[in-house]
Amino acid sequence: MLEITDSGKIWIQGHSRTSFAVKVDGKIIVIGKEEGHTLAAHWIDKNHLCVDLHDPKQESRIARRFPLDQKATHPAALFSGFKKTKHADLLVYTHNDPGVEEFIIHGSDYNHQQVKSMSREEFWKLARLPIG
Repeated sequence: MLEITDSGKIWIQGHSRTSFAVKVDGKIIVIGKEEGHTLAAHWIDKNHLCVDLHDPKQESRIARRFPLDQKATHPAALFSGFKKTKHADLLVYTHNDPGVEEFIIHGSDYNHQQVKSMSREEFWKLARLPIG
């Protein structure tokens, strides 16, 4: 059974700053968490990592669904925050890679839909991304 085993920051070769990533078993996935975002929730659903990122100040919420059979192609290195994973050079995949499903709501839609107060389940239903 797949499980989320660690998280922290990595440095992707060619990038000027670090990125937040989640480890699911042996795979490292860059989820696209930016400054100001909170990781409202993340969980495994069958063979997918599901992520709910929220930034109430910017009135933005993002649902992403990552297939866990995706091939990692970006050279990277662990940077900080990982507690159960030894430092290593590795390959990762990111929220920009093909196969990642995404739903973003912001601005007037964020307020109109009352997204700020939605539970994970309500937001995922609004996003219409498969689950369960």
